[in-house]
Amino acid sequence: MDAKKKSLGIPNFGPWYLELLPNQNCTREIINIYSFLNSMIDSECIDVLKGNSINIQFINYGRTQLVFVVTVDNEKKYTLLVDQPATMYGTGNDEFNNLKRLNQIDPNIVIKPIDYYSNNNQELYITPYYYQSRCIGIEVKNWGMWIPEPIYHFEIFNDNQRNIINSTMVALLITLYDEENKKGIAKCRLDGGDFMLLKGFENNKIDFENIYNNIKLIAARKLIDISLDEYINRLRIELSNGIFLDDELSIIGKKLKNSLSNEEIETGIELGLKLRKKNM
Repeated sequence: MDAKKKSLGIPNFGPWYLELLPNQNCTREIINIYSFLNSMIDSECIDVLKGNSINIQFINYGRTQLVFVVTVDNEKKYTLLVDQPATMYGTGNDEFNNLKRLNQIDPNIVIKPIDYYSNNNQELYITPYYYQSRCIGIEVKNWGMWIPEPIYHFEIFNDNQRNIINSTMVALLITLYDEENKKGIAKCRLDGGDFMLLKGFENNKIDFENIYNNIKLIAARKLIDISLDEYINRLRIELSNGIFLDDELSIIGKKLKNSLSNEEIETGIELGLKLRKKNM
């Protein structure tokens, strides 16, 4: 097979992918990251990563974490989410626990973390790996997805794809609201890869059923105490204006690069409420 078709993501790792604090040195932080990864492998404390050969490959990045794929014995692959140098220690553990909690609400939608590792200074958590998945986001105000193969690139959604996929993301935020504990997902970057689509979804009819069956939430930085009604109201405000309400209850966490249409928002809310009733 052509090597390009095997692409798992961004092909190389460099300092330009790092989020640094003013007092942090880029070269030193890169060394720290790889020393940290090696210490995890050498410790053999993660059961799924035990094997005769271990290969770690950088594939993507975000403001909170760097993303690597680890291959065990040239066969089994897992995703490593390593906190960025600028990320406050403890963030990775919080997200690990949030994803576990949300996975119990809907295991088909929320990626289930496998294990967590830290050295009291740096941290990472491990999840299943989905080959050449597509991260949803925005580039130059266009909604679309980042595709690994044959060369990592961004593909803009057509109108139908955008409407259905954006509405589905809104619906899932409502579906994953924790009624028992009155908590909702916050700091969710809809435009920055918090949701991904499984490779091959585009080969079927683009409708809500297809997207629901092929979408995964892969990030959960924060859960906030809020009623469902207030959560929905805040979604309407933040998504329609592309802004976030600058306080601890902000859902999208930062200004969107492009807002959602009212139709996308309202369709998503309606679908989310229907899914909640169905799952009760």
